[in-house]
Amino acid sequence: MQVHRCRFVDYVPESINAIEFAPSTSAYPYAAVGRANGDIELWRTKGNLVHEKTIPSMVNGSLETLTWAHQTQLTQDDLEIFDTPKERADATARLAESAPRLFSAGLNAVIVEWDLAKLVPKTAVDSYGGAVWCMATNHAQTQLAVGTEDGHIRIFDITNDSLVYKTCFNKVNSRILSVAWSHDDKTIITGSADSCVRIWDAATRIVDARMTLPKEGRDSTLVWSVIVLKNGTIVSGDSRGRVSFWNPELRVIEQEFRALGADVLCLTADEAGHTVFASGVDPKITQFKLLAGGSVADSAANGVAGKKKLNIRSKKWQLAGFRRYHTHDVRAIAVSSHLDNDLIISGGTDTQVAYCQARPFPNENPHRQPCFPPLNSVISVASEANLILQRQGNTLKLWALGKAEPASRLLADQMESGQALQVYQRQKDLLRMELKTKTNLLSSTISPSGSLIAASDAEGPKLYSVTYADDSRSTVRVRRIGEFPPPGFVPDFSESQGAVQMQFTADETRLVIATVEGFVSVVDITGWKSKQFATIRRHCGHRTTESEVETDAGSSDVPTHPGLARHQAAVAVETRTITSMAVSKDGEYVATSDSTGSIIVSQISGAQQVVVPQLGQGEKSEWPTALAFDEQSRLVIPTSLNHLYVFDVAENAFTEWSQRHSLADIPHTYNMMADCVGGVATNPEEPDCVYAYSASHITRVDLTLPPGPKRAVLNVHKRKQIEHEIIAKVVEEKEEADRRSEKQAKRKRKQSVGAQINGHAVMDVDREPDTLSIGDKAEAAANGDDDDVDADEPYKGKDWESTVIARLREAGINAESPHNFRMTQRYQNLMHASFIDKNTMVVIERPWIDVAATLPSAYHRHKYGA
Repeated sequence: MQVHRCRFVDYVPESINAIEFAPSTSAYPYAAVGRANGDIELWRTKGNLVHEKTIPSMVNGSLETLTWAHQTQLTQDDLEIFDTPKERADATARLAESAPRLFSAGLNAVIVEWDLAKLVPKTAVDSYGGAVWCMATNHAQTQLAVGTEDGHIRIFDITNDSLVYKTCFNKVNSRILSVAWSHDDKTIITGSADSCVRIWDAATRIVDARMTLPKEGRDSTLVWSVIVLKNGTIVSGDSRGRVSFWNPELRVIEQEFRALGADVLCLTADEAGHTVFASGVDPKITQFKLLAGGSVADSAANGVAGKKKLNIRSKKWQLAGFRRYHTHDVRAIAVSSHLDNDLIISGGTDTQVAYCQARPFPNENPHRQPCFPPLNSVISVASEANLILQRQGNTLKLWALGKAEPASRLLADQMESGQALQVYQRQKDLLRMELKTKTNLLSSTISPSGSLIAASDAEGPKLYSVTYADDSRSTVRVRRIGEFPPPGFVPDFSESQGAVQMQFTADETRLVIATVEGFVSVVDITGWKSKQFATIRRHCGHRTTESEVETDAGSSDVPTHPGLARHQAAVAVETRTITSMAVSKDGEYVATSDSTGSIIVSQISGAQQVVVPQLGQGEKSEWPTALAFDEQSRLVIPTSLNHLYVFDVAENAFTEWSQRHSLADIPHTYNMMADCVGGVATNPEEPDCVYAYSASHITRVDLTLPPGPKRAVLNVHKRKQIEHEIIAKVVEEKEEADRRSEKQAKRKRKQSVGAQINGHAVMDVDREPDTLSIGDKAEAAANGDDDDVDADEPYKGKDWESTVIARLREAGINAESPHNFRMTQRYQNLMHASFIDKNTMVVIERPWIDVAATLPSAYHRHKYGA
C-alpha cells in the first residue's frame, strides 16, 4: 500500500482561555472550552472525554471568560405567579429538565448567551464597562456578576431565560480581574489590578472589606483569580506566584504558599472544598489539600452523626504535590462537580486539552486531546484531483498532493514497510482564500474532481467553482456561484441557515447539507454552471418532537420525510445538533447522527428513512463519534466507548459481526485508547475491511474475522519487534542446546575409545551415559567444559516450534489464529486519513513540534547548574 504522508498542512490552533464544567444539576455533564478567537468547544465528560461540537465566534472575536447557569429553583416572583403546590411543582420540574445556559464574554465588551443547538448567539448585551475580564454566576443561578475594565462590578438578571442589566457596584480605580460568589450569595469577592482582594455586600453594593497584598517592586500585584470554598475560606492567586488562603471572618491571610515561579492565572476547587488546584505562567499544576487533625479532610471533618466536629483551627492547608502537564502558560483549569466524573481539565497557550482523574493526582499521567477539532474534520480531500482542502477561522486553503516515482513490480515486492519513495514533484500550495463571513466557518468540503468547494458559516452555505489555467495548476481561479443555496433547502420559518455538515455525492450531482436546526437537505447541483439549483428533498428525522413533525410536514412544497415523532426531554431538544454525516459510495444513502445519539439513514433520492437502534444501554450507553459507509454500503459506527458497530441498511439490522461481538470482545488496547475514533476510511481493494483512525492511531479491522484475543498486541510494529525478540531468543536456546548435545556426544565417543584402550575402563562402558566419575568430571573441567551432562535433559526432543508459539501467546500474540485489529501508531497528531485510489492512502499529520514552533516563548525555569 502506498501512503501519502503529508505534514505540510499549517493548521495553527488557538490558545485556551477558559474551561468550565456545566452545573451538576444538568442532565448532560458538559465541559465548555473557550478559545482565544472566541470559538467554544463542547466536550462530553461521561466516559471518555469526547468533542461534540464547536460554536463558531464572530470573525476576529475574543473570549476571556465562560460561565454556565442552570436555574432549578423558583424565584420570589415565580412563587407569586404559581400559587398552588402543583403549579409550583410543575414549574420546578420544567426548570430541572431544561438545558444549562452558557455565557461568554471578552475584550469586545459584549456578553453573549449561546444557543447550544443552533450554535448562534441567543442573546447579546453590552457590558456597559468596556472589556470583560471575569464573570461568575451565583449559586442560585439567577444573577450574573461581571467584572469590567472600568473597575465596576455589574449584575445581570438571568432568571426566566433573560439576560438583563440590573445594577452596578461602586467603582474601584483598577480593572476587575477576577470575581466569585460566596455560597450563600450574600457577598461577592473580587480581585483587581491594584493589589487588593475586596469583599462586597451583594445587597448594599458597597465594600465590606479590602484586603491588600504586598507588592514586589514598584508594580502592583495583580490578583488574577479568586474562589470561595464551601466553608467560606477565600483563596486568591496573584502575580507573585503565591496562593493565599484568607480567613473569611478576620479577613486576614491564614496561610500563603509560593505555589508557582510566576503568575498564578487560575484556581479551582472540588465541590467539598478540601482540594484546591492552581496553575499559571509557570505551567505547573499545584495541588493543596486540607488537613484536619493531621489527616486529609473528608466529609467526617465537617461533622457527621456520631462524630465530634473538628475545630477549625486544627485544619491546615498543605501543598500536596504538583505535575507539569503543559509546556506553556496554563490559563484555565476546572474540576468536575459530578460525583461520577472526577475529572480535572486544564488548558492554555499550548492549545491542548489535558485531563486526568482528580483523586489520584499527581500520580496519574494525563491524556492530551489533539489541538485540532477531532470531529467535523477541518480537512477534506478531492480523491480524483488529489487535492486537500483545509478550513481555519474564515479562511480556506487548497493544496495539491505531490507525486512519487512509480516503482517496478519487482522493486515493490522487495520494499520494506515504511520505506520512502523518491518524490519527483512536491506538494503545491494552490490557494488561500479569506471569505467575507460574519462568523468563523462551521463546515467545508470539496468535490471529488476538485471543481467545486462548499463552505458555510452561521448565516448559510456558499458554493464556489474552482478552475485552473493549465495542467500545472500554476494559476487558480475561484468564483462564488450565485443563486445558491436554492429556496426551500430550509423551511420558511427557519431562523438559521448555517450548515454543520456538507458532502458531495461521488458523481457530483448532489450536495447534501445538514443544517444547525436538524434538517438534512439534498440539493441538485447538476446545473451549477448555469446557476440553476433545486432542493430535491428535505429529511427531518432528527426533528423528533411531535410539534416539530407537524410543523415540518406542512412547511413548504419541498418533499419532506419528517420521520416518526419520538419523545425527547427538553434538554435533548435544546442541545440537539447534527454532529456527523456520511454519504454512501453509490450515492444512494446519507447517514447522520446528532448529539442525542440518534442515527438516521435516509435515501438521497427517495423518501425512505431508517432509524438505527440505540447504541448501548443504561450506564453503558454510547453515542457515535464518526460515521462512514464501507464499500458494500454498510454503515460503520465507532462510538465513545471505542466500540465498533456495522449496520446493514438494506436489511435494517446490525450485521452478524456486530451481533456476535459485543464491547466485551473488543481488544483491550483498542478499547482503552484515550482518544476516540474520529473517522473511518475504506480501501476499494479490501471490501470487508475498514480503517478506523484517531489522533494517535490507525487500526485496520477485518469484518469477516473475530476481534481476536482480548489482551492481544495490536501495534504491528511492536508485534514484529516482540516476534523477532522471542524467535531470536528461542533460536539462541536451540543453538545452545545443540552445542551441549554435541559436547555430550564427544564425551561418549571419548569414553568409548578410552574403554577399548585401557582394560581397566572396560567396566565403565556399561555405566549409565548420564553419569560421570570424579575423574571424568575433572577431565571435563580441565577441557573448559564443567557443564553437567544432564543439564541438557530439558532440551531432549523439544518441539521448538511449539515453544515459539507458546511464548508468543504469553506475550499477547496468537500465531495460530488470524490477527485482527491491526494497529499502527507511526502517525501522530493525525488529522485525516482516506483512500484516493486502490491501495493509495492519504494521511494528514500535524506534528506537535510544528505547532510548538508557532507558540510564543514559554516560562523559563532556572535549572541547577545552568
